Amino acid sequence: LADKIATTTANLATLSQALQNLEAHRQHILAQVDDESSYGRLQEIDLASIQNHIAIELRSLAQLQQRFARNTLNIGVVGRARQGKSRFLQSLTGLTAAEIPDGDRQHCTGVRSTIHHNPSSDIYGEVWFHSERSFLEEVIAPYYEQLRLGAKPITLAEFTSNPLPPLPRELPGYAEPGAMYEHLGRYHVHIDKYRHLLRSPSPRKIPREEIREYVAQDTTDGQRVFFNYLAVREVKIVCSFPHADVGQIALVDMPGLGDTGVGDAERLVKTLGNDVDVVLFVRMPKSSGDYWADVDVRLYDTARAALVDLPLELWSFMVLNRTAADSKNGDNFNNCKDLADTLAEKHIKVVDCAIANC
Repeated sequence: LADKIATTTANLATLSQALQNLEAHRQHILAQVDDESSYGRLQEIDLASIQNHIAIELRSLAQLQQRFARNTLNIGVVGRARQGKSRFLQSLTGLTAAEIPDGDRQHCTGVRSTIHHNPSSDIYGEVWFHSERSFLEEVIAPYYEQLRLGAKPITLAEFTSNPLPPLPRELPGYAEPGAMYEHLGRYHVHIDKYRHLLRSPSPRKIPREEIREYVAQDTTDGQRVFFNYLAVREVKIVCSFPHADVGQIALVDMPGLGDTGVGDAERLVKTLGNDVDVVLFVRMPKSSGDYWADVDVRLYDTARAALVDLPLELWSFMVLNRTAADSKNGDNFNNCKDLADTLAEKHIKVVDCAIANC
C-alpha cells in the first residue's frame, strides 16, 4: 500500500507541475490575445480549483503513506486519569513504574510515549524535545488564546522575563480557567529547570533509570520534583515484551485526560489521526457504583473526531478494568458488567468490549 501510494503521489505531483506550466502558458497568451471572445474563454479556464484538489489529495496520501510505511501496528491506550492505563501497559510490556508512571495520587504521566518491542535489546529510551519555537507555538500560545491573555510571547525571553498577564475578569467560567492559569504558571515558574532542554538536540538516548524523569511529573513515591517533561514532545521506549507471540506492535501511552492542560484534546486527536491504528479505551468502574458520565462520552467524541472517514467503531475497543475485593478499588465486577451492558445506550460504539484485570 505504501508503494502504491508513492506511485500515485508521484503521478499527482507530475500532473500538478503540468498544470503549473499550462497556467503559465495561459497567462502568456492572455497578455497577447486581442480577440474578446477568445480572451473571455481563456479567462474562464479554472486551473486553480484542480490544483487545490490535488493539494488536498496529496496531504491525505502523505498521512496514509506514513501510516502504511510503519513497521509496527500502533495501539493507542486512551482514557481519563486514574483508570489503570499505566498498569495495563506495564502488564503488556513488562515495564515497571520506573518507566511507565503510575500512582495513587495526582496525574503522573506528563507526555506521550511509544513503547516498542525489541526482543534483542536492553531497555532504553529516546527523547524528542520541543524547540523554543515549537514550545511557544504548540504549548504556550494555546493558553494565551483560550484564556484571552493578550499578545502571545514570540521569544522565550519574552515569556520568561515578564510576569504572566492577569486573567481577564470577563472570562466565562471560574474554576476551570483558574486551573488552566495555574497550569500555565507551572511552565512559567519552573522555566529555569527545563529551559536548557529546549536547546538540546533530538533524539537523546537515555538509560532505563532516567526514563521516568522525562515522562513523569513525580517520583514513584509521589514527590512532584520532575520538570523535564515540560520540555518534552514525545518519548520512545524500547524493551522486550514478556509475551513471545506479541508480533510487531507498538503501544502509544497518552497522558490521562481530565487534567487542565490546554491542548490535550487536540493533541489526542492529532496522535490518533497520524500515529495510531487501533484504540483501546480503558475505564475502571468504581466498586461502590458507577455509570457512563458526560466526560466518558466527550472523550469518545474527541477520539472519534480524529478520523472522520473511518468510523471509530471499526478500530476501537473498550477495556473495563476489573478489580478484585482485596484491591483499593474493591470488587467492581458487577459494575463492569453494568457498564458493558449500557455502552450502546450512550452511543459509545466499539468493535468489542472486554472485562479484564489490567
